[in-house]
Amino acid sequence: MAVEHFIARGFRNLAYCGDAGFQWSSKRCQHFRQFAEASGCKVFEHQSVARYDRAFDAVAEKRRIMVWVRQLPRPVAIMGCYDFKAQEVLDACRQLKLAVPTEVAVLGVDDDHLICELSDPTLSSVIPDTKRTGYEAASLLDRMMSGEVFTTEEPLITQPLGIQLRESTDTVAIEDEQIARALQYIRRKASANIRVIDVLDNIDLSRRVFEHRFKKLVGRTPHQEIQRVRMNRVKELLRETDLTVPQIAERLGFEHSEYLGAAFKREIGVSPGEYKRKNS
Repeated sequence: MAVEHFIARGFRNLAYCGDAGFQWSSKRCQHFRQFAEASGCKVFEHQSVARYDRAFDAVAEKRRIMVWVRQLPRPVAIMGCYDFKAQEVLDACRQLKLAVPTEVAVLGVDDDHLICELSDPTLSSVIPDTKRTGYEAASLLDRMMSGEVFTTEEPLITQPLGIQLRESTDTVAIEDEQIARALQYIRRKASANIRVIDVLDNIDLSRRVFEHRFKKLVGRTPHQEIQRVRMNRVKELLRETDLTVPQIAERLGFEHSEYLGAAFKREIGVSPGEYKRKNS
């Protein structure tokens, strides 16, 4: 699922950051490499010192991740074995002043809302089926308590539900430095009600050349991309907070909540209220 997510965004350099102390991390790494190589991608790997190993040193491990990330070709997409490891990769990118997600896209696993939403940028993550996992565990325990004997050591595997898209992978892989810089600016500033002219102030292209190259590489106009990022932020606030539509409109720079409602329905197909009822 992670490999497909990255490939769909145009990445051909894929990397995995794991924790050698967990068997499930090694299995994820094995399958990540298998699917990535089968898709013709270049694969890179970093295995952190096990967190419970006596030799583990948090500061030293952060340095090792930074050295590894610095050496990777860009653009590159990195899967962390779980959200905490992915957050460490984001920290390394921040220290190295690498743009996320345009230079380095980062994906975690577990969809831990506290980690994912407080990360900067917010962290995309694979969503585990925790309810199914709990059901299978309870069912297995019930059978064992009834005297059933299990001889196999093969783990029960539950399929993930999907990927929660957030800012850390909300991009397309682009080697054009000016367009990548524009995308980064849009993702950082779209909530402030920016316009295309504001983006132009931060790059070294004429408007005509910029809009032509942007549409060719991204598949959308700069204005459409600004609107898309803003609407994604509206959806996020509707799902994750108790803010009212007028409060969201004020936070995102809409002059009136009615403008937000009309733009949201035009882009998403339903009103903000309907979206919130279906997704809260």
